[in-house]
Amino acid sequence: MPITGDFEAYLTDNWYDHQITVDALLECEAEAGFDYAVVMPQTKEVPDNDGLVEKTADNPHTLPCVLMDPKRGSEGVDDLGRLVEKGAGGMKLMGAIHKYEIDDPMVFPFVDAAAELGIVISVHSGVRNCSADRIGILAERVPDSPVIIDHMGYPDNFDDAMQVCRDHPNTYMGTTVLRFHKRWANNPEQTVPDGVKIAVDEIGPERVVFGSNLPEYRPIQVKRAIQRLNMGAEAEELIFGGNLGRIYDLG
Repeated sequence: MPITGDFEAYLTDNWYDHQITVDALLECEAEAGFDYAVVMPQTKEVPDNDGLVEKTADNPHTLPCVLMDPKRGSEGVDDLGRLVEKGAGGMKLMGAIHKYEIDDPMVFPFVDAAAELGIVISVHSGVRNCSADRIGILAERVPDSPVIIDHMGYPDNFDDAMQVCRDHPNTYMGTTVLRFHKRWANNPEQTVPDGVKIAVDEIGPERVVFGSNLPEYRPIQVKRAIQRLNMGAEAEELIFGGNLGRIYDLG
């Protein structure tokens, strides 16, 4: 059976009056036919990385990805190593939450440590301090480590994200883009995420990784949107889990 999975889903205490527990998260993933979920902690200034790992590390369907703040310096680097020993398989960098320039030199020790630890690096992309072109600086430091560009550079830097992927074969586009298609913002069941098709055509389906950004969208909503692109079974198999299985070494 092919591997299926979601590279970005979040545990949350309160999302529009709903708590997203591990069980609730996996129920949403199963609705879309996904066996694995890369799970991240609630995005807040001091994320509960220890709680995340404790809730997910022993679950065969969850892959914990910790949210790190580079402003913590060497203490944070040491903490990353400790969390990986406890089961974390990925690191998320989110300058939009922790308020730093994504290519600031203080970020480099975290990226270097992630490479040494053999874990996947996911990077939030967006505007200004998180613009996608800056992610190329990180990817260049760790050419043997997978770097996922969350949101594919949207809303303003899709072209920059594409160029980063052309320049750095260790980078991947993450499909958490439904919110940026304003025409269908209120109806994800009609969204057609054209950027995903462009990425597949130009850099190949091997470089695109499915992500839902659960609970913002249910995985099945994002999956259906990608299926509306009619890219074929082979491309969908890679996007919906084959690539995730390879970079997370799921066997």
